Amino acid sequence: MNNTLLSVCIALLFAIGTFMILRRDMIKVAIGITVLSHATNLLIVSAGAFLGGRTPIITSEDPGSSSGIIFTDDLANGILAPIIPKGTEMVFVDPLVQALTLTAIVISLATTAFLLILCYRIYQEHGTTDVSEIRRLKG
Repeated sequence: MNNTLLSVCIALLFAIGTFMILRRDMIKVAIGITVLSHATNLLIVSAGAFLGGRTPIITSEDPGSSSGIIFTDDLANGILAPIIPKGTEMVFVDPLVQALTLTAIVISLATTAFLLILCYRIYQEHGTTDVSEIRRLKG
């Protein structure tokens, strides 16, 4: 997938999420917040994924092992892996982006569950999820 198509998909998800948030029905607002959070996650991942690097998983079967890189510890000789020889360039994708996105997904899941439960309770109390029909909340 090229960057233009991914950017268009992210923009479309942002537009759909914003459109859903501006609705009067609380369920649609909750779905819009969820779609908007997924669009944000895609934006964060796309910002860190297209640097041309590899995944930051180092194994002993790595093809770069023939370049003098030590991938395993040798505590008897005082070697703590990885040791990269001077002048060797290794391009890896920053793993912080994936960690932030995983955290955001978990937070989004909890927020969505809370919003849906809140909508359900409002539906039980008022018989509707339409914001304009709920008069008792105006005080």
